[in-house]
Amino acid sequence: MGQSWAERIDRAEVPLLWLAGVAVALYLLDLAGVWSAYGLSSAYNLAALLIDLVFVADLTVKLVTLRRSYVTTPWFLVDLLCALPVLSTAWQALQALQGLRFVRMFRMLRALRLLRVLQAIRILRVVRVAGQTPEQRRYQRVLGLSVVAYAAVFVALVGLGGGDSERELWLVVGSLLGMGLMLVVTRFQIPALWSQQMRQILNVALPEPVAAHLMRHPESYDVSVRMPATVIFCDIKGFTSAVERMPLEELKTHLEGALDAVVEAHIGQGLLIDKFIGDAVMSFRGGNLVEGTPEEHAYRVVRGALDGAIALAALNDPWFSAIKVGGASAPDILIGTFGTSKRLSYTVLGDRVNLAARLEASCNGLGVDTLFCDHTRALVGDAADIVWRRIGAVRVQGKTEAVEVYEAFDAAHAPAWLDAFHEALDQWQRAEVAEAGKGFQAMHEAHGDALSAHYVLACDALSDGLPDGWEPVLVTRK
Repeated sequence: MGQSWAERIDRAEVPLLWLAGVAVALYLLDLAGVWSAYGLSSAYNLAALLIDLVFVADLTVKLVTLRRSYVTTPWFLVDLLCALPVLSTAWQALQALQGLRFVRMFRMLRALRLLRVLQAIRILRVVRVAGQTPEQRRYQRVLGLSVVAYAAVFVALVGLGGGDSERELWLVVGSLLGMGLMLVVTRFQIPALWSQQMRQILNVALPEPVAAHLMRHPESYDVSVRMPATVIFCDIKGFTSAVERMPLEELKTHLEGALDAVVEAHIGQGLLIDKFIGDAVMSFRGGNLVEGTPEEHAYRVVRGALDGAIALAALNDPWFSAIKVGGASAPDILIGTFGTSKRLSYTVLGDRVNLAARLEASCNGLGVDTLFCDHTRALVGDAADIVWRRIGAVRVQGKTEAVEVYEAFDAAHAPAWLDAFHEALDQWQRAEVAEAGKGFQAMHEAHGDALSAHYVLACDALSDGLPDGWEPVLVTRK
């Protein structure tokens, strides 16, 4: 019930803000003598009383419902000042006191309703989402002191103003303009600056689509979805030896340049940069923050991986010039923010994410630069700019089931002898081990293909015959 009342109170702030504006406007017309000139003073007094009672009721409901959590905020001071003009109605019942100056001061308190515009700040998402941080508490204290100081100065000026209605009118108009300027600065300038700074910070830690989404919907920071996605792990080759031979400052420069080339290629294909893991980068595409079909996601990921390899080679860095890539697709991956109450990360979870990491780690053992699962290969289809080498069934470290994997090439750099390799692979899968060994040996000798050499060793190990239950599966080690 408490939460329900809190929501109702929040929804009531906007109409009360408009009502405060109407109250100040009616009061200004009263100071200008409009109501008395048209014989509407009684009607104005009745309308003013009704408005007074609305603000008294607003204050009472908040005190009863929100209690201490409300009294300790500057919003309580604003609402209290907005309710005080009801005192002038009480004094007006005593006709003998109408000429006293403090009665006029009670009447002038109606102008303090323009403080109600400060409630517009409370409606801003920047204030409401901030929480009870030290900065938020400091902001609350400063705002509260500002309200008290403004009210004190206003009442003091009213007291010095005497009975000069024109002076009172200009005092109220000047105060109204000052509050209007304060509202404009707060409503447009401060949130704009905050938004720009937060966007810059978030873009450093999060993918740009994620940062933009959280800026628009900060309440969705802990929302996750289950959707199709394709994931890749890209690891820069030669990092271990470079660490042993380079000063750390120089290593940092070369590594950042290499990662920048790879990441720019990924971003160019609309991939979400998940995280950096030392000399590796994890990226993916899918989820509710990017558009496209699973087929489009898979193609962009593979294309991004190949573009990253091409960009890194074109960099001509003396230490880092190549990457190895492992990728996998899944029809159902959990995508969103994960972690603890202290730290969150926007990432993906699922068995295929683990498979992609294992495939990247298996590239060295098989002597290839890229490894993608069969589901990714099926989603990409026969794209004209991508050529595939069928590698066969592989059981990667940490997995009990084998998976059909493929190596991807940019069409402009694909080997011309892939058909011969596939012929030898077909013989291997038909258990024609001797014939397959000869074909792989020819591939290795003619083209220096490391994968063919791996298959030659596998065929030689079976030269005495196939064991019972043999399957044409390669077993990799990291």
